[in-house]
Amino acid sequence: MFKSLTRTAIRYNSTVAKTAPRALSNAYIGNLESRWTSLPKEDQQSLIEELKVRQELPWQELTPAEKKAAYYISFGEWGPRKPLYGPGEQSKVFWGTAGLIVLSAVLFFGIKQLAPPQPHTLNREWQEASDEYLKSKNANPFSGYSQVQ
Repeated sequence: MFKSLTRTAIRYNSTVAKTAPRALSNAYIGNLESRWTSLPKEDQQSLIEELKVRQELPWQELTPAEKKAAYYISFGEWGPRKPLYGPGEQSKVFWGTAGLIVLSAVLFFGIKQLAPPQPHTLNREWQEASDEYLKSKNANPFSGYSQVQ
């Protein structure tokens, strides 16, 4: 009628050592920085998975080549972290931009020299005379002419 309840102990995150997968060969992960972009996507994914399994072990059990490969895969200059400009391209961008600015300034002043002269109503004396005339007529530049009553 009554069943005896037995509890089974389940140990999560056990401290029992896991069976260590074999270390990856230095030929497989060596010089990864120069070979990574030329590897096929399947090989990249398999290498990432194998290193992930190896990283579950204590960090001291990883070889220096595995540590270096794991660091490059996690933080290396590939994928979204690839630099926008390669070596020497920044100077090309700088000199191209500087050249375009100089070219636009030369073009601006060249067109300005070829343009007809300014109308005589834009000189300083004409502007001062028109200001005096408007003051004598009680002109208000914000609300129009003021009416003196």
